[in-house]
Amino acid sequence: MICQMKTRSDAARQGVFALSVLMLLATRALPAAQASLYARMGGEPVVRAVVSDTLDRVVADPHLKRSFAEVDVERVKRLLAEQICELADGGCRYSGDAMREVHAGHQISEAEFYGMVEILRDSLRRHDVGLRERNELLALLAPMKRDVVDVPAPLSAGVSP
Repeated sequence: MICQMKTRSDAARQGVFALSVLMLLATRALPAAQASLYARMGGEPVVRAVVSDTLDRVVADPHLKRSFAEVDVERVKRLLAEQICELADGGCRYSGDAMREVHAGHQISEAEFYGMVEILRDSLRRHDVGLRERNELLALLAPMKRDVVDVPAPLSAGVSP
């Protein structure tokens, strides 16, 4: 009888210990699970590096540089980093214009859009952004395609269609 009681007591202690370990692991995992996409990507230094690398390569690409010919690339870098920060819950506020307004009349083709996306994907990999984070960011950026590709120029004021 004494032997059985000791066994039950040991089993209870082991159960409590196992439960304690599981709770400890769960609480340690919480901060990582609650971290923003921005933080998981590496925060400001990584996002700025990715944006800079991406735009430098796009501007140098003979198939893509047309849309950046008369653009202040450093300003675009700052605004794109800001926009990614906001989209990825990094605590920033995007201060640029709406994507549709910015790209209106530039006649950006799907090939140009996807060319830039491919360079962005490569830049994210080059800067060690994880696959999950790359996919999350691209999912946030993807809806912007409709505001970038083949957006017609706005009608001039006072001109009726």
